[in-house]
Amino acid sequence: MIFGEPERTEGDLSFVLFGIPVRVHPFFWLVGLLLGLHSPTAGAMIAWIAALFLSVLVHEIGHAAVMRSYGFYPSIVLYGMGGLTMYGPGQPFGARRPGFGGQVLISAAGPLAGFALAALVSAGMHLAGHEVVVVRVARLVPMVLVAGPIESYFVRFVNDLLFISVFWGIINLLPVYPLDGGQIAREVALRLNPQDGIRLSLILSFMVAGLVAVAALVQLGRDGIFAAILFGYLAVNSYVMLAAYSGRSPWG
Repeated sequence: MIFGEPERTEGDLSFVLFGIPVRVHPFFWLVGLLLGLHSPTAGAMIAWIAALFLSVLVHEIGHAAVMRSYGFYPSIVLYGMGGLTMYGPGQPFGARRPGFGGQVLISAAGPLAGFALAALVSAGMHLAGHEVVVVRVARLVPMVLVAGPIESYFVRFVNDLLFISVFWGIINLLPVYPLDGGQIAREVALRLNPQDGIRLSLILSFMVAGLVAVAALVQLGRDGIFAAILFGYLAVNSYVMLAAYSGRSPWG
């Protein structure tokens, strides 16, 4: 989840996967370390970083795969708390305009790829004889996890992978800019109201982000401070975008 492509640095990790250029900005590793401060050991931290990298990469590959199906050359950047998959108008090889359905599919493909990864991992662990259980994350979202000894770094890696792929995937589908759900909400709003769709989608983004920020504090207390700060920031960002787009009172 980033707003624009970050500048290149000497610390970037670059490679090509399935013909798609991938660049990992150093800030991706830094934020991953900060998010993994709860890890009790260095091994658990490594498991978290590996799960974060694989899950976010699969998410972005999902976006890129659909872009390729429309004839574009996508590229991926992993940065901060997520990633960005891009394609430029000067890059198509016989590219066709995605249209409404295509734009929605491109946005939804990332979370769907994460859900598919989680399903495959869960099925594989079950077939391998591991116990798969259902728990609730943040007291609300049901989550499939693998039961096992807490000191097992492999079990930590698998459960971190499942958590990021599913829970973060669900969060990413909220109709909040710049999340995938926000992009989908914009396309749907424009489809229903071409003249005012962007403004309406920004209002929805502002309201949902604000409600999630408040709910995180009320439902989770201290455990929800990070989520409250994040969605509070996204609410403010949506309001600023709304004011700039409207050029007048955002609500009228």
